[in-house]
Amino acid sequence: MAGRSGSAAGRARGAKDGFATVRLVVACGVIGFHAMPLTGDYDGWGWGQHWYHYGTLTVAAFMAMSGFFVMKTWERDPHFARFWVRRALRIMPGLLVVVLLAALVLGPLVTTLATGEYFGQARTWSFLWHNALLFPQQYDLPGVFAGNPYPTAVNGSLWCLPLEVLGYALVTVVGLLGINRRRPLIFLIAVPFGALLVLHVNGLVDLPDTMLLLPVNPLLQYLAIYAMGIAAWLYRDKIPLSWWGVVACVAIEVFVYPSPVADITRAVTIPYAVLTIGTKLPPWLCLPNWLTVASFGVFLYGFPVEQTLVWLGADHPWQVIGIGVPIAVVLGLGSWHLVEKHALRLRTTLTERAPEPRTEVIPAVPAADPPTVELPALRPGRN
Repeated sequence: MAGRSGSAAGRARGAKDGFATVRLVVACGVIGFHAMPLTGDYDGWGWGQHWYHYGTLTVAAFMAMSGFFVMKTWERDPHFARFWVRRALRIMPGLLVVVLLAALVLGPLVTTLATGEYFGQARTWSFLWHNALLFPQQYDLPGVFAGNPYPTAVNGSLWCLPLEVLGYALVTVVGLLGINRRRPLIFLIAVPFGALLVLHVNGLVDLPDTMLLLPVNPLLQYLAIYAMGIAAWLYRDKIPLSWWGVVACVAIEVFVYPSPVADITRAVTIPYAVLTIGTKLPPWLCLPNWLTVASFGVFLYGFPVEQTLVWLGADHPWQVIGIGVPIAVVLGLGSWHLVEKHALRLRTTLTERAPEPRTEVIPAVPAADPPTVELPALRPGRN
């Protein structure tokens, strides 16, 4: 038994997962996106104005995958309290640690203020509880990175965590209303977000600059993408996946960019592309599990790492990327092993369902067990 267990543990450590690989690659891609505004060099990639479009694609990829897998989590155990305990223990421990390190360790080291003055500022302490509560967030710390080209944020990546939480709320609504059992109804949620976005970007409806304390365009766009990720899970047995489909999605994005239509097409092209890549990525291209567990930590630590490098004198995007990505991956691995992994163990303990009481029934005539039918995850199409 011990030999078999050790072998299974070894296989788990060496397991390869296409979606985990996509998550880590996209998390590192976010560092690339931020490198340009943080250095003030928007032509560092030779892309000029295209950097913003690239950044929106990375966030869209995260939202699509999250909608897909969080809906799967709900269907596996559709219990309101256990669902929210699981979600909180997935993101909050890592978030709280990075916020504490930013305010209490990084801040005093790089602020332009004296240490006593820094800790005497109300915004030093409001940074902690604003970001712990997620709504509303605070991005700046007193005097921190004040001389950087982008001085207004210590960790700007955190802005999309409230969107993620709103996505969890969306999954909860879908589950509690039973929409997942009547799957065409999911489009009654996804389509209004897309329709409002179309009307807003074309100036046909006047919406406030912010809704739910978030900028209106990202809110509408990414919740529509999240809903499409949910729809992809619900229709996973009907979606034909093909690399040619990915090529078509890329072609559509290239064709419609930079028109406002890209904000609409992205709600379909990105979910399809990332779900196809995650499902069909060849094993030899998949990164090992011991490395991909760093993805959430890379997301959390990438921005402050870049800001620190710029503070130390890095002034070119490629320089920040080349140094920042390895550092963020190491910090991401530390976040996993020191914080996230233990939170997930606690999550398992707290949300483990009690075994259902068994009633012994002696049938009059022995009956064969009914066949077990499992839906396929996603239906691969022809290459």
